Amino acid sequence: MSETSTGAPDDVNALMTGPRWTVQWSDGPVPDQRRLRSLVGHGGPVRAVATAVVDGRPVVVSGSRDNTVRMWDLATGGQLHDPVTGRTDPLSSLTAEVLSVATAEADGKPVAFSLHGDDSVLVWDLATGGAAGEFVRLVESTTLEGRRVLLALGADGTLYVGDLLTGRRIGAFPSAAGLATLHGRRVVLTVDDAAVDRTVRVRDLASGEQLARTLAVARTVALDGRVLAVTAGEPGEPGEPGEPGEPGREERFWDLATGEPATARSAAGVLAGGEDLPGVSTLTVVDGHAVAVGGDGEEPRFIGPLAVARQNGALVRTRARETAVLGGRTVALTAEADGTLRIWDLADDRQHVNGMRVLRSVDANGVAPALPPGPEQEADLWHRISGRGPGSAGSADPVALTVERDGTVVVRDRATGRPVGPPLTGHTGRVTDVATTVVDGRPVAVTAGADHTIRTWDLTHAHGDGPPRTGHTATVSAITTAVLDGHPVAVTAGADHALHVWDLATGRQVAGPVTGLEGAVNALAGSVVEGKPLMVTAGSGDVLRLLDPVGGGDRHEPLTSHHGRVLALATATLDGRPVVVTAGADRTVAVWDLAARRPVGEPLTGHSSRVTAVATAELAGRPVAVTGSWDRTVRLWDLGTGRQIGEPLAGHTDWVTSVATTLVDGRPAAVSRSRDRTVRLWDLATMRQIGDVQTGDTDPNGPVAVTTGSDGRPVLAMGQGQAVRFWDLATGREAADEYVFPLAVAALAAAPGGRLVVGFGPEVAVLRRPAAE
Repeated sequence: MSETSTGAPDDVNALMTGPRWTVQWSDGPVPDQRRLRSLVGHGGPVRAVATAVVDGRPVVVSGSRDNTVRMWDLATGGQLHDPVTGRTDPLSSLTAEVLSVATAEADGKPVAFSLHGDDSVLVWDLATGGAAGEFVRLVESTTLEGRRVLLALGADGTLYVGDLLTGRRIGAFPSAAGLATLHGRRVVLTVDDAAVDRTVRVRDLASGEQLARTLAVARTVALDGRVLAVTAGEPGEPGEPGEPGEPGREERFWDLATGEPATARSAAGVLAGGEDLPGVSTLTVVDGHAVAVGGDGEEPRFIGPLAVARQNGALVRTRARETAVLGGRTVALTAEADGTLRIWDLADDRQHVNGMRVLRSVDANGVAPALPPGPEQEADLWHRISGRGPGSAGSADPVALTVERDGTVVVRDRATGRPVGPPLTGHTGRVTDVATTVVDGRPVAVTAGADHTIRTWDLTHAHGDGPPRTGHTATVSAITTAVLDGHPVAVTAGADHALHVWDLATGRQVAGPVTGLEGAVNALAGSVVEGKPLMVTAGSGDVLRLLDPVGGGDRHEPLTSHHGRVLALATATLDGRPVVVTAGADRTVAVWDLAARRPVGEPLTGHSSRVTAVATAELAGRPVAVTGSWDRTVRLWDLGTGRQIGEPLAGHTDWVTSVATTLVDGRPAAVSRSRDRTVRLWDLATMRQIGDVQTGDTDPNGPVAVTTGSDGRPVLAMGQGQAVRFWDLATGREAADEYVFPLAVAALAAAPGGRLVVGFGPEVAVLRRPAAE
């Protein structure tokens, strides 16, 4: 049927500040008025959420088991930037999983932190979405060539050398495995993980100069209490492995306890009587002395005197989440993307702005050297920068949010600890994390779920609206409206084989229910025949039931169509007689005289695949039908002549799943929704598309209905999962905040007064449009 309305609102809805539809009444569990928008995009369970403010706009940061970190604009529900990830291991090609996220204001700049399974803590610039750096672990504070420097280790094994006073990075050594002092110089041991032989090198920390030559080890043997390595002589170029067995290269022997070369006499019995040992494949030599060894699958290590000196040792890559002490204050270090090594003061964890932890960098000039923490100061870095300790909970004064053991979120009065209203429910999986923010002075909660979604909640509402009622016992699959005794009613049908009639004003059932229907009702339309209301229903077959919604039961014998299966229904008036238009799996459209209970003319043919949707309207005083099909087209039919009007309306690239009709600026128009996730608006008089294609439809198989806004302008309501979204048909912009229900929305129908009847799960609700501003 058609709606008559004109015009469009001038402004775009914002998430928490735009107009909102409200519940007039609801049957069964009442939709939670606190639920706002769902943020959809992650491909796995969402593990953590945090909130921030960027350029005055509320932002959500989320981390998921899909290994991505995403940044969302709460005002639009869209993603601010492309998703980001942790490091990808070059050997396994596996990307580090995301364990948690947090936000802070660092020197006045909003940033996000992400904690990953490889122990890394990465920093992201929320304004640009780009990498800002990573937290690194302080290894030691020392002096190189007269400069005070910090040595810090990243989770990927990179050793950073930074000037303590200026913060400027002096050097970076990837895959560092150890530190030592060699001939008075600080040196670093590195390994090339990408090389087949995992080449081991020793470099000067101050200059970066390579000091060592790497030799291939042919054998490692134990003899008379000593462990000796056998190499094939020294290569001509530093850093190149030797080639055992090459002509003219004499085998050499090295004592791995002392690093000294063994004489041929002392090693004469090695080849004959020594016991072969596994594990050593390379030997690193500096100035004729062996200083380190490397082995397949093992980290390289210093040997000889370098292995026992107190200031030397291995660098453990899996300990990047540590704090340090500078001038008696607890600090953390980051290796910034701009090449600096920055120190952050963590001593005061009470400073917050816009709900974010405030971090300030430290000027190290004139303070005591930085040191790793002692046992009494040790603290996990992540807990210090994120505030996420065991048992921590999000909060929005004066209430606090807690994730319970059963995975639900409870809103509690901060003063008394008592629950305020029912738990926040709506996720279809366990709630894994919660955060809060403030938008336009109102507290808003953000929850992360195992159902791959993020949901937002307005905490100014304590409860949903309306008293509970009972009705359907299975999913409501079809809705229409009618008038009984001068009162508007909603008629609903469901998978429970029943028909219910509801007073639109009060929600009371005024007739029926009609029960015992054969099979579930998949399509429903209302008409008036001989002065009495009549409901036409279709199920999973080709039969049309003609039901009396007041007295119950069949008004007349069922009609058998030729469709094989009736997929959609719409009613109209043709030459003063009520008719129903049916669309079927046989690729045809049929018109039926409801008073005479017989078809009008021949089936309407033209579609090349099943016809899935139908709506009716008037065009230049003639009744017309608009149909949508799996053949990706929308077609217009003259019901009086039974002929197609004009060419098919083409543009969709996948099945058309639903159609609706309305008036836009006084002109008849049709809306089509497709499995290509777009919505298009068509001018039925010119047979042309109006405006831009609306993209981003997340549930193209959901229901649609055209209702009116408070100013009488047309609004398209679309079911998307558990939400109903509202679009201004004239502008193509959102007309109001989406309304989220506890269960999936399966049916919609426009009702008088701009109301909307919604079937969600087995329940029915009537939504009131926002009041005029």
